[in-house]
Amino acid sequence: MFQLRPAQEKILQYEHGRLAISAVPGSGKTFTLSLLAAQLIENGRIDPHADQQILIVTYLNASVDTFKARIRQRLMERDLPTIGFDVRTLHSLALEILRTAHGGDAGEETFVVLDESQSSHFLALAVDGWIESHPDLWHAFLPDNSPRMKARWRDITEQTARAFIRAAKNERYGPEEIRYAISGARHWPQESDSPESSGQCLAPPQEGEWLLLKMMAEIYGRYQSILHRQGAHDFDDLIWEATRLLETRPGLSDQLRQRWPYVLEDEAQDSVPLQELLLNQLTGSDGNWVRVGDPNQAITSTFTAAHPRYFNAFTEREDVVSLPLPNSGRCAPLIIGAANAMLHWVSDNHPVPEVRATTFRRQDILPTPPGDAQPNPPDSEADIRIKVFKHREDEELPRIAQLGPLYAHKFPHHTLAILVPTNQIGYQIADYLDEAKAPYDNLLRSSGREREIAAAMHALLALLAEPLNTKALVNAHASLRDLGHPAALLPAEDDLNRFYSLLRSAHRPESLLFPWDEAETAASLPDGVATEDDLTAVDRFIRFIRPLFELRALPIDDLALTLGDELFARGEVHEGDLSLAYQIATLLRRWRDMEPDWRLPDLVNELEEVATGRRRLPVTTPTDLGYEPQPGRITLATQHSAKGLEWDAVFLVGIDGFWIPGSLEAPFLGVHDFLGGDPTAEVVAQLRYLMAGEAGIYSGRSATESAHIDIISERLRLLYVGITRARRYLHISRSRATRRYNREQNAEPATVLGVLYQYLKRET
Repeated sequence: MFQLRPAQEKILQYEHGRLAISAVPGSGKTFTLSLLAAQLIENGRIDPHADQQILIVTYLNASVDTFKARIRQRLMERDLPTIGFDVRTLHSLALEILRTAHGGDAGEETFVVLDESQSSHFLALAVDGWIESHPDLWHAFLPDNSPRMKARWRDITEQTARAFIRAAKNERYGPEEIRYAISGARHWPQESDSPESSGQCLAPPQEGEWLLLKMMAEIYGRYQSILHRQGAHDFDDLIWEATRLLETRPGLSDQLRQRWPYVLEDEAQDSVPLQELLLNQLTGSDGNWVRVGDPNQAITSTFTAAHPRYFNAFTEREDVVSLPLPNSGRCAPLIIGAANAMLHWVSDNHPVPEVRATTFRRQDILPTPPGDAQPNPPDSEADIRIKVFKHREDEELPRIAQLGPLYAHKFPHHTLAILVPTNQIGYQIADYLDEAKAPYDNLLRSSGREREIAAAMHALLALLAEPLNTKALVNAHASLRDLGHPAALLPAEDDLNRFYSLLRSAHRPESLLFPWDEAETAASLPDGVATEDDLTAVDRFIRFIRPLFELRALPIDDLALTLGDELFARGEVHEGDLSLAYQIATLLRRWRDMEPDWRLPDLVNELEEVATGRRRLPVTTPTDLGYEPQPGRITLATQHSAKGLEWDAVFLVGIDGFWIPGSLEAPFLGVHDFLGGDPTAEVVAQLRYLMAGEAGIYSGRSATESAHIDIISERLRLLYVGITRARRYLHISRSRATRRYNREQNAEPATVLGVLYQYLKRET
């Protein structure tokens, strides 16, 4: 039997009511929550024979499986039946509420819920439809009409619309409601407005006011219309509808409270307002609701509607008991001290007052007590290094790609991660690791390899859609060559451009693809140009391509799956290539299901968005599947995707002032001078001001400045997450210069690194 920590013992005294548990990294919150669920069952707090259950709400399907296994284990240890609990994601919980409300008839089949890829597809249609209907209004925002500027503004439009719609749905504002409010809108306060008069001008809007807000509201309306025609809902719609049913049907709420008398919520720091509202309705004003989270690890607030302020506010409510889970056996004391030192400096001395007040909850990580089942690694085995390089691309990245394998070789029994700020930096390190043939797991999303595979699938499908298009013929060969496919081998690399000119010049592509004999193949190419080697290369390529045309009659997913088999089910292939091809096939099938009238050319055009990197693949990452780091093998991941994982050694790369700005005067991504700031921040603030009379921004700050404060805070929490992934060894690096957008730029240090320097001087 294991020995409980004092904080865990106190939590396990819970019997009823509302409880908030603020857990530090590595404190065993899943273990503790599983123990609590088993104890409530053992103590007779529910009646399993009356179909009562403890409900555990979590995020990932992998977490669902983990909770189920651990609760079963706890019950078996007590010689109890493994019943009386129900573990669900928020998605499956909302669907179950709808199913119950409709007498069991509303499930996945009748209530279609879009995944991220599908909702992005419909949003893109809504954006393009609005631009096509309002070209003058859309172009009015542009400083020039260059193709590059228009492409940039198109991407910004979609990004802003996505954030606007998410914010509107979390506040439960429909598009018609917003448009009606705009027609009699109050004026957006100017700097000259006094606080007393701000927001009280209710005259109709003047010409030029609220243009971006009107545009976003109309795109929102188009998006919802598309969803309605498809009989589909996105994730926020699902939560909204489930919440509405609980509010308007008291009998449903009573029925579900009888079924789930206790609700235990995991990862509550990432809860969005709609989720909190749904669970509040589900439990009732005097219900039993336990929320576990770590606001210091809230790292999704800049791209979702979540914010740590919601969980912090819950912990401070009078009707909520708040308990800490402060002990962690993950890290050596030296590394725990670094995380605590950073937390204290940010809370007490950061130069931006709002960052001091809102970034961290004042909760130190404490080591485990003596005799604990998970003792901290000793400081004798621990080390922290902070390294400054002259240049990121030329020195830092290649050096880290060398140090990682060296560490893995020296400590083959240790796990190891290289954590990067962005996917792009990760791709560069991956190239170096590939060159060194280092063993590593790539957890990056939308990697260059994924785009190569999407490009190959796109090129082959495009050729099947337009076999007489010689440009498609060249693209198909080029994509196969990029993959290293034997069908695209050429005798000499120097002949590449000449060979492609030869293919483009084919005056009878049908004879090239379907020749009667070798003479006809040569006759379809320009006279006297093709060499024997050229004809051999063409023949090798055509022999691979020709049988694929027999597959055109297959359904799109079967066609894509067969192409994947042809491309990757051969000899030694790059790990995961076939799986990625299968995911592309699934994506194509979804598009076809959403647009039944689409034919192969339409689907090819859509896939081009993925092949060019404009749209991401809905790739299932190893973390979604319960990824476990393996000793001696490097994990390459972003800081965001590292949450929930841990390693013996962690290399944090690129920790400079570009990634963690030290002040509001620093450069920020998302700011567009031609739009006067950050359009996402500005339009969401306008929405809140219009609908509720309060913009939801920091006092005395603009919406853009408020967004930048949140960015600084989240990046500091990301650094905290990165530090607390390391058990024994932590290596933090930055560079004095970097190459951004093909321009050399000096990179200021992240101010917080100076704090860590001072900490190391004191401790070592």
